[in-house]
Amino acid sequence: MTSQQRQVVIAVCLVTGISLVLGAGLTFLVSPMLADLGLSSEQGSIALALPSIGSLLVVFVAGRLGDRIGHRSVILAASAGFILGSACLAAAQGMAMVGLGLLLAGASATAIQIVALGLLQVCVPHGPARVSGFTTFGMVFPVVYLVIPVLTGWTLGIASWRVVPIAWAVIGLVIPLATLRLIAPPAVRLPVGELWTPFLAGAALASFVQGLNSGHDYGWTQPRTIVELTLALACGLAVALLARSGRTISLSLAPLRQRPLRLLLLCVVLVVTANTLIYATLGLEYLYGKSALAAALYLIPAQVASVIGAKIVAAQLMTRWGSARAGVVLICAFGVSLLTLFAMSATSSAAQLVLSSALFSMFGFASITVVNAAVMSHAPEGESGTVSAYRGAASSLGGAFSVVFLGGAIAAVISATSVEPTGELPDAAALANGLQTHGILGAALAVAAAAAFWFGTRRPIAA
Repeated sequence: MTSQQRQVVIAVCLVTGISLVLGAGLTFLVSPMLADLGLSSEQGSIALALPSIGSLLVVFVAGRLGDRIGHRSVILAASAGFILGSACLAAAQGMAMVGLGLLLAGASATAIQIVALGLLQVCVPHGPARVSGFTTFGMVFPVVYLVIPVLTGWTLGIASWRVVPIAWAVIGLVIPLATLRLIAPPAVRLPVGELWTPFLAGAALASFVQGLNSGHDYGWTQPRTIVELTLALACGLAVALLARSGRTISLSLAPLRQRPLRLLLLCVVLVVTANTLIYATLGLEYLYGKSALAAALYLIPAQVASVIGAKIVAAQLMTRWGSARAGVVLICAFGVSLLTLFAMSATSSAAQLVLSSALFSMFGFASITVVNAAVMSHAPEGESGTVSAYRGAASSLGGAFSVVFLGGAIAAVISATSVEPTGELPDAAALANGLQTHGILGAALAVAAAAAFWFGTRRPIAA
């Protein structure tokens, strides 16, 4: 890796890591914020959803801007939005300012992440430097989610909740400083063109994800769910009509015409759906009576294992075997590791759940690191930001499917097997059955992901 490449990789990982603190710490922030501002639990649910909505709205716009005016310029602009959004949240006296701050910070954070991955593809397009760059990038997420939840929980125990978004704004200042110092200005700026089609595509994605969440939470026939899914369909049809109208549109569909890329994006969806610690966290809370902070502490080994998987395991196998073979092996290992959850029972110790979580987290993050590198290897010249946006959209869909479909199946099994009265906490055996369900369905998803990856990489790809 050249010194210039090393600088860019450091900058990409640094700015991405800082942008992730919002998602890693927000869950802990909501309860004390609601209590202080006198907001309802329903407003708290809205607050939790707003960063995701803002993120999805700008995902394709960010990719387009990165490809046209330069990744550096977009990161600088988004850093201002992240800092301002965090400051708005810290100063909020009511829901309006909370909503504005979370929307702005969430959208800006995602813009940084999308553009940063596109820049990484441009900086390390092939060779050993690519392996090092992508595996280093792959460990950023688990490192942040290892440190920030614990640090946020500790901070809220000794200080006002406003200290947390103030801290986000302060560390957000590092983003423009690192960008100006480590990332060179773009050699060429190209016309951006219209941004309606990328925005409509983002609106379709945001509405679809929110519709899935509403269907899961409130029912599929509720007006809220129907409106959101209808809006998603309308926005999607608008994009399709504009694409077929013969007009020049800004949303590039060329990458999606590659069958291997479509398969690899499907692989992203499947791996992200299965690779979640949500249900292990709930198991620790309800099966073993741990608090939210204690559950986060118990899952530190899983987060450490995620870092090891993304940086060490993925790097070793990619270097030795190449991405194609390494990806299939790692995804299959991910599936096997998920099956360890099938050994959970009502009498199992919390240590057994922690060990299973560490195993599937390690292989899950190793898998997604290789898959991300494979996805980005299919980016046409000048469209790394667009492909990064498609990868981000696939990841968001995987996160939604994890809650709605995987979570729905787990909840159904727990409800069907619990001997406790309706409305009461399910018995230990039923909760263990839910964890077993995660293992079985997750392993099935991993098998499908391995098949998609194998067919998507039958032709050689960059290491």
